[in-house]
Amino acid sequence: MIDPGCTRARLLAEIEATNSTGEPLSDITDPRVATADAHVRVCGRGRKDLFPLLKIALCERFASVPRPQLIRDLLMPLKNALGNAFKHGNGSDPGKRVSVEIMLTRKGALLAVTDEGTGFDFARTFRRFQQQETYFENHGSGFRNLHQAMSTVAYENGGRTVLLCFRPTKESLEPASRLPALEPVAVGNSPAVERSVPPGGKHGEAFKRAETTDLIPGGKMLPSTAGETPAATFWRAPCANNSESSPAKLLDGEWMRTSLSTELPEFANGGARLESCRIYATRGRFGDDCGNRYLLRVAGPGGGPAETRILTGRFHATTTRAAADFDAATRLHDAQISKHLRIPKPAARLAGEPRLVLYEFDSWMTLSEYLTYRGSFRALRKCAGKIGQALAALHGSPLVFPGGETDPLGLQERVASAEKNLQTLSAGSDLVNRFRLTFQRILQRAAFRPQQELTPIHGALSWDCIRYGVDGRFYLYRFETCRRSDPGLDLGGCTADLLCFTLANHDKEAYRVCLDHFLGTYNSEAAHPMSNEDLLDYTVLALVERLGRAGPSTHAGAGQLLAALDIASTTRTGGAKSEGT
Repeated sequence: MIDPGCTRARLLAEIEATNSTGEPLSDITDPRVATADAHVRVCGRGRKDLFPLLKIALCERFASVPRPQLIRDLLMPLKNALGNAFKHGNGSDPGKRVSVEIMLTRKGALLAVTDEGTGFDFARTFRRFQQQETYFENHGSGFRNLHQAMSTVAYENGGRTVLLCFRPTKESLEPASRLPALEPVAVGNSPAVERSVPPGGKHGEAFKRAETTDLIPGGKMLPSTAGETPAATFWRAPCANNSESSPAKLLDGEWMRTSLSTELPEFANGGARLESCRIYATRGRFGDDCGNRYLLRVAGPGGGPAETRILTGRFHATTTRAAADFDAATRLHDAQISKHLRIPKPAARLAGEPRLVLYEFDSWMTLSEYLTYRGSFRALRKCAGKIGQALAALHGSPLVFPGGETDPLGLQERVASAEKNLQTLSAGSDLVNRFRLTFQRILQRAAFRPQQELTPIHGALSWDCIRYGVDGRFYLYRFETCRRSDPGLDLGGCTADLLCFTLANHDKEAYRVCLDHFLGTYNSEAAHPMSNEDLLDYTVLALVERLGRAGPSTHAGAGQLLAALDIASTTRTGGAKSEGT
């Protein structure tokens, strides 16, 4: 929340920071940022070049903080502050810089974002915001976004500096000494944002320099969850007999740098030089299931300034699944099927570990997390329509995925598995009898479906496969199950999660409206429209499948899934009409 009367000294005291006149670190990727009391100062043009690096470093530092808390109280306010500094403070002038000064202690963090603009009367502006007046000419929402965070937000330096004090709850702030330690992964010079002293630099003496005595001895780090099932993770992932050390290799910066330098054409052909590779392994309560991040510092052929790139790595249980993921992603990316739901660009499969697929992509929220933060029914309905358009484009594309199956639809096996899931529940027999007719209708439609109605599908679509990237775009992810099959499988997976989300955050009427909009936009562009009644059958199938996988790590618990299942199996609304967007 915004507190105009709060001072830097008070906020420093709240995180128990001590004074020091030492020079701050200029490299946000320094391993001390993750484990020690540290003072860092970096500079860039704005959100586009600063936020990806700051996000990845702060996620490592606060890995023990739950995702909703870190997103709401630190990452989103920081992203908004960086955007405001560039757009409003610096007037979108690329020649001006935005400086970020960070103080990290075991109690939390204080961030100071400073622009080179003329400043503004923040006290008067905040009063107008509180009185619900228009507080900026462009009707901005910057104050509203900052005020909804639990962190303390204040201003200084004539409005040119915004202070953001993040103090995690005591039970979620894991002491640095108890977190898994980082292995030595950097090679050469670590990636860094350019040095700078901010206009408000006179306050820098209030920060404490990083202390190397607080570093943790080297140890084993929990590798990341890099796939949608436990079998597709770094940690405890099944290993082939001849590559039992693969997970360790993938956390070795020297091995990764050498492999990428040899195998990526841009480096192998001498066009550029890979100076270093810093690895951020997904771990802790904030860890996502997207994969480890590989931060590369790349020097151009002309001797210009080095650039930073972030790759995301997925480690598969088998080489076959990795090959399928890489091949399908490459085809989908090259086809550019949708501007609403982009495909991350596959960067490489390394010969030394062919089960690793690297993407030029950095996610930081799932679709559910994005919509939870927005908290808006309008945003939910808009996203539903955009996903409907994107799926229509995917299902209407001429792509052909290699490989065939005895049951190309996969329906026989999925239906049998769904019935087995229901039988394991306490009320299993009643549920099986209730939904058996639904399953039979799906199989009957499949038996009489013309071959030309089979389409390229994602194959395991859920909202966890739709990611919001640091670049502000939505991406479709995880492609190892792509094949030519029944489009209802994709649609049912999407609407199952839509139903669970609206029940948890809105109501049944919101689900009906968003369902109609989703199906309407899909049918307006799909070669083979789907009826509302048919879609509900696929929704039931997807919910039963999710019920069988429900566990502590599942976003929707068994109770919520059963409630959604009851609605999906009993609700029959009017058919969706085609509508544009």
